[in-house]
Amino acid sequence: MDTSLLFISSLLSCLLLVDCSELPYQERMLLKALGLNGRPSPIAPDPVPKTLWKIFEKGINAENPCSMEGFQVPGNIVRSYKDQGRWPLSFTDMSQESLCLKKHLFFNLSVVESKEQVTLGQLEVKFKHNTYQGQEFQIRLYHPLRMALKSMRDHKTNRKLLFAQSFRLHHKSLSFDLTKVTQDWANTNNNMGLILEINANSNSSVVDHLYSSCEQIHSFIHASLLTVSLDPAHCKARRIRRSTEPSLPTPSNICKKRRLYIDFKDVGWQNWVIAPRGYMANYCHGECPYPLTEMLKGTNHAVLQTLVHSIEPDVTPLPCCTPIKLSPISMLYYDNNDNVVLRHYEDMVVDECGCK
Repeated sequence: MDTSLLFISSLLSCLLLVDCSELPYQERMLLKALGLNGRPSPIAPDPVPKTLWKIFEKGINAENPCSMEGFQVPGNIVRSYKDQGRWPLSFTDMSQESLCLKKHLFFNLSVVESKEQVTLGQLEVKFKHNTYQGQEFQIRLYHPLRMALKSMRDHKTNRKLLFAQSFRLHHKSLSFDLTKVTQDWANTNNNMGLILEINANSNSSVVDHLYSSCEQIHSFIHASLLTVSLDPAHCKARRIRRSTEPSLPTPSNICKKRRLYIDFKDVGWQNWVIAPRGYMANYCHGECPYPLTEMLKGTNHAVLQTLVHSIEPDVTPLPCCTPIKLSPISMLYYDNNDNVVLRHYEDMVVDECGCK
């Protein structure tokens, strides 16, 4: 049985005042399936990017569950990583070609599992304030090569230039495509981060006032990395089935779908699950009596089992009432490193029940 169904079944047992001793184990299984090594405890997480909110609100494309709206690449997991670079900011250095700012950027991609295929990596550099003044700056991004972090500051020859771009501060944020670099970080242990430098453009008419010019850029406040990855195991194409059978009244003890709303607050997940706050999971319950009708959607095996049960009721039990159609939900949550994750998680909602 799928880990999500095991978790829901255990939760249901608790709600029905049955023994809950297995719930922690099932919870660990579900957390592991989400790529977590325990319940996250976010302390100072970044705000949820607007892009992730928009994708979450659109929901899952049933015909193509492995395509993230807005990115135009295959994927069913989106992560937004916090910058964990440990170098302090350095400002205004006249000896280094009008250098205003230098920073080491580091994003921990160890949470990306080996089965995932990274299809997009996008770096965003945000500024706290924007202005329409004419000062022009140049931003450079370097990829460190074959060196210890301590030596990065002094060995310019051991780094590869990735991007060089002029900008003015009416751009409140800048974006850079780092897909190839991100794929390398995810597939190897060669993640030494990036070196970011911002210089006052020497062609500017106000370069003589370097310090006052660089003061504008000191509003540099935030860098984040967004990745899209594909877990092929969760790419089940779904056909929308429309039942032509009339809706018939059934006795309350017959196998059918029952309503179950799971509130994440009730299971102690409210501090790290961002959205949804809860969802209608449903469950299957009821009998599969002889003879099985079409409405009970019994398998051929279940039909034969009920027939044998009618002959030898003490030897052969009746078939079980179980989910026969499930659907996914999208979850937006903080992981164990306070990164924001948007993930389509399979088999979380019971849509139809039948006898097996």
